[in-house]
Amino acid sequence: MNYLAHLLLAKPNAESMIGNLAGDFVKGRIGDDVPPGIAAGIRHHRRVDAFTDSHPSVAAFRRVLIPEHGHYARVIADVFFDHFLAIDFTRYASEPLDEFLSRVYAAIDPHIDELPGRLRIVYPRMRDDGWLSSYRALEGIRLALGGISHRLSRRPQLATAVRFLQDTRRAELERFFHEFFPDVMAV
Repeated sequence: MNYLAHLLLAKPNAESMIGNLAGDFVKGRIGDDVPPGIAAGIRHHRRVDAFTDSHPSVAAFRRVLIPEHGHYARVIADVFFDHFLAIDFTRYASEPLDEFLSRVYAAIDPHIDELPGRLRIVYPRMRDDGWLSSYRALEGIRLALGGISHRLSRRPQLATAVRFLQDTRRAELERFFHEFFPDVMAV
């Protein structure tokens, strides 16, 4: 769910970006029909996720959310990570967020027919509706969490978690993110 982070952590080529973005859409064994560069990106996405799941600052971040959101804390944390990344993007990237996204879309667009699974449907909406740039605003985070809630069978009210970004816990969550993100960039 942390699409922006996975795109930033990808190599700067279309196949790696596609693979890193597709990691949330390709489950299980990577088929032989997946081009090698995209498969490498999916494997990188999975390494990043495994590293993230084992990082102490991520565990601390999720512990703030667990009392109210249980196992959905993982999903919320991913979206919040993209929020913190989006609002402080040049801290981790050599270009502003909008320039980065323009470059990413220009690289991926010619390969839209190669996007695996549901990514072929989701990616144009992500690009055209400005999902990733909207993560800078709390309303964008609220909409992202609401959309995720709608797709889950139990229909949890994930959008209510935005209040964590509006109260005193925001500073703590942001600190945990900034402790974690430089480490994941090295994966």
